[in-house]
Amino acid sequence: MPIALVSLLLLAAPAPIDVSDQKQLFIDKRFIAESEHIELHANPAQKLGLVRDESGKPLQGHVSRVIEDRGKIRMYLGADDVSVLESDDGLQFKQTGTRLGGGIFPTIFLDPHETDPARRYKLFRLVFGQPFDPAKHGVYASYSGDGVHFTEVGRVLPFFTDNPPIVHWDARIGKYVIYTRAFSYDSENQRRIGRIETDDPLKPWPYKKSSNDRMFFSTANVDVVLEADKVDDPHSDLYYNASAIYPWAQDVYLMFPSNFRHFSPQRNPYIRPRAGGWEDYGMLEVQLAVSRDGIKWSRPSREPYVAPGLADEWDRWYAVMGPGLIRRGNYIYQYYYSSGRLHDSAVLRPEYDNSAPQQGGVGVVRQRLDGFISADAGPEGGRLRTPVITFRGKRLRLNIDTGAMGTAFVELLDADGKPIPGFTFADCEEIGGNFIDQAVYWKGKTDVSTLAGRPIRIAFQLKRAKLFAFQFAQQ
Repeated sequence: MPIALVSLLLLAAPAPIDVSDQKQLFIDKRFIAESEHIELHANPAQKLGLVRDESGKPLQGHVSRVIEDRGKIRMYLGADDVSVLESDDGLQFKQTGTRLGGGIFPTIFLDPHETDPARRYKLFRLVFGQPFDPAKHGVYASYSGDGVHFTEVGRVLPFFTDNPPIVHWDARIGKYVIYTRAFSYDSENQRRIGRIETDDPLKPWPYKKSSNDRMFFSTANVDVVLEADKVDDPHSDLYYNASAIYPWAQDVYLMFPSNFRHFSPQRNPYIRPRAGGWEDYGMLEVQLAVSRDGIKWSRPSREPYVAPGLADEWDRWYAVMGPGLIRRGNYIYQYYYSSGRLHDSAVLRPEYDNSAPQQGGVGVVRQRLDGFISADAGPEGGRLRTPVITFRGKRLRLNIDTGAMGTAFVELLDADGKPIPGFTFADCEEIGGNFIDQAVYWKGKTDVSTLAGRPIRIAFQLKRAKLFAFQFAQQ
């Protein structure tokens, strides 16, 4: 083969993906180069019921954020007068008696990048009045060392976002990122999700100025990263974002948007408007969106991640996720709020006025670690092969669920797709069961360190199985 042609082929070949010794999730097709009878499937969270305080009273109110700090779980609850609750296990919460007053939709951020102990916590709240005053209204920032006593630093955005801005430190890019509402004035899909990058969230946030800036932070002021599309109901948009940077795997960004289907007097004449005037009525459900960089997002499926309850249940018709992922053991806990009514507090039909004994509250859901999306094979079996990767580590470990009746086998191949002796399907010991962190054995051995740094592929043969993640671990 001519040298020039060889050089072109080498240039055309994609570089191996370096997975190092970090966990990799199947949230998209990044690690699926070839497959047969494999489908990516979004897995809903498991509802565990209402969250109650130490007196047994169900919690009520907007979940501002749930944070873990030094082993203690702290829930900030409320849309204006925020109460602080604490928990050890994420299921039983106690009132602390502390309240954070002032502002609309205050949301709290525990900054892992902050070096000043007095500024570990940051709070962002909306200040608004009628009429809106662009000289003094908008988003204000504060800081705190304990998450209770805050010092205000001033205004960081001169717009009303009508939505809590969710702030994160993104170590991958070395910047803070903020997700908040971007309003489209000329579309029924008015509510969208915008993204801001900044070096310091306590200083004024960068945004685009337009010739027609108004009260709401709009699509003219910020880049939109997620919005309703042609697959969604045409009378819908995205409400809260509840974004998260997943800390237990590489390059995983999650969002739990509340999808809002709008009602109208023409389509829904049975709604009884409050005080005689039509308001912004409709249903909301929590869905799941995923990203590798926090900019390009996808929704692998449109089923609810947290489904609204039945008509006689407390969380009927309306569910919005609070920001925050809390891990306890093999599970991740998340918290959502429901009013038990439609948006803007109407009841769907007169026969449901009194059908729910408990109307509204805060609920907790449970997801298995890494379990948001899986590469699934049915009972007929399926296979998948990764692109070329390099790794460091000693053992290949899987997060996988085959139940009792499914199986999985794993093979390691060289960059050309040839099975590596000693690591073939024939050598692999059958994997069957439900595991968060299961080592792969080839004839009793797990050590793959001789292949570290070498371009390889992983092949899986799956039967009635859900594959969530893989990792070349040091142990």
